[in-house]
Amino acid sequence: MKSGPISTIILAGIFLFGSIPLLMAQDYFDIASFSYTTALNRSFEDTAEDNAIQEWNLNLDVPLVLSPKNALITGISAGSITVGLYPSSMPSTNLYAISLRLGINTTYSEKWSGTYLIMPKVASDFTSGFSRGRQIGAIGLLTNTKTNKLKYTYGLFANTEEFGLLVVPIFGVYYKSENDLFEANVLLPVRVDLNYELSATTSAGLRFDGLGTSYDIQNPGFNDHYVTRASNELYVYGQLKLTSSLLLRAKLGYAFFRNFKVYDSDETIDLSLVGIFFGDNRTVLNRDVGDGFQFKTELVYRFDLSKRKN
Repeated sequence: MKSGPISTIILAGIFLFGSIPLLMAQDYFDIASFSYTTALNRSFEDTAEDNAIQEWNLNLDVPLVLSPKNALITGISAGSITVGLYPSSMPSTNLYAISLRLGINTTYSEKWSGTYLIMPKVASDFTSGFSRGRQIGAIGLLTNTKTNKLKYTYGLFANTEEFGLLVVPIFGVYYKSENDLFEANVLLPVRVDLNYELSATTSAGLRFDGLGTSYDIQNPGFNDHYVTRASNELYVYGQLKLTSSLLLRAKLGYAFFRNFKVYDSDETIDLSLVGIFFGDNRTVLNRDVGDGFQFKTELVYRFDLSKRKN
């Protein structure tokens, strides 16, 4: 058994955009979003060699109300990461991921609601198209509404990674102040988002994301290997409301415990439970990417549910 930084593999990539607003029963739902991230200092550990890291993500979610107590959840995400996996010996590698979300949100009572999702995914360098890197995840969440401004969420997530089965227990809190200026959206161990409204069109915040995934890689030099990506990212950000529905965010932060580790495809583990790896005898085949500062920009299309209620 080995332990390491909490990478929360896959989970964050799913929840950063589409499903969270509905799951946490907020007064808004982010229908579409696009983000671009670039690392500002990007060397390998213990070397001065530059390693460009760039990432983009696109998310689209379309909820469909079936009845006053039930809603169908559908969504799709696509993303790409460009990163050097070895110092100077090989060109940068492009890693891609496409995932679907399908599930249901149901209301049991005034205090309790549940969300259940199945999430098939393909994550690879796409050298072999869709024939490699296929994964499937599932999640179940129960939300307890204390008041309109305070909610708790409990759940469990599982996904079939390239390295084996990943299981993550989840605890979430959503809080909004009485004056509606401060909002806290927490989903441990994945995400913490603290936001304070400065004016009708601007706000500032603090954001933590525990990002991770695994990719199958088959391009020349990496036949029958996979790479695990982990990055714990802490940002300060500013948010500008361009229109009543369109938001622009600029984030400056630091990625710590960041790594892209390459393993042979035959080397797997028995189980990963929130950063604790059982039966892990794998050998890392490359050098870690160093920690460093990052800049991220996001464009979000948001639907205001409070207006619909009114």
